[in-house]
Amino acid sequence: MLSIVSDSTCGLTREEAAELGVDVVPMSYSIDSSLRSEGFVGENGDYAELLDSGHHIATQAVRTSTFEAVFRRHLDEGDDVLCVTISSRLSGAYRSAEDAASLVQSPRLAVLDSWVTAGALEFLLRRARALADGGCSLDEIVDDLTELRGGTRIVFSVPDMEALSRSGRLGAIRRAVATKLNRYPVMALQEGGIVKLSDGRGARGMAAEMVDRVPGETSDLVISHFGPRGDEAREVFLAARTRFPEARIRVKDGGPVLAEHLGVGAVGLAWA
Repeated sequence: MLSIVSDSTCGLTREEAAELGVDVVPMSYSIDSSLRSEGFVGENGDYAELLDSGHHIATQAVRTSTFEAVFRRHLDEGDDVLCVTISSRLSGAYRSAEDAASLVQSPRLAVLDSWVTAGALEFLLRRARALADGGCSLDEIVDDLTELRGGTRIVFSVPDMEALSRSGRLGAIRRAVATKLNRYPVMALQEGGIVKLSDGRGARGMAAEMVDRVPGETSDLVISHFGPRGDEAREVFLAARTRFPEARIRVKDGGPVLAEHLGVGAVGLAWA
């Protein structure tokens, strides 16, 4: 049997994690020296108010020792273990998982950098479970996901560039105020790093830019909102429903850890 491990940015509810057999290891965030663990989707309370009112906010990747304990438990139970983490260019979780794997040293354990997060990471986890249920070996699943991660997409927009700039994850993207002249930047993750694609005028224009990036044959999408579900998420949903009337479209809370780096009010759209 395959046990799947991921971090809490994967965007799963408690019920979904149980259904897929995914052990979700919490990321952490601190607000004014008060340390909190990120929970499953829908179990993080009013984190937006806490983030907005805090003066000193930071996030922490999963510790190596935590991953090690989870890996050993599943291996001791006789399972193979696949750990798929948030992009290594966004968080230190992948490095922690790799370090833990080097301590465990088991051929029945594999760690994969997803290059993505949120809904896009969820799609990879669902694929891993489907392959395992179909009888694929651990190596076959890793090979499949390694190829698939390049075609699993997420685009997103932020209310302003302050949070991303503060996080140090913008790379070569010029720091600017996103909503200046009512323009929203549309960005994507490319091999794990953030790239800018275009700008949208107003929330509706931003939504159209995001949905236009989705291939025409797509049948499953996840919209992530960070903080309360606002006009931006609503416009993305309406644009997606208009273009993909038969598709499965789920709207989910993206959680406090990503909200801290993207900014409350950010919105993402993922597909596989």
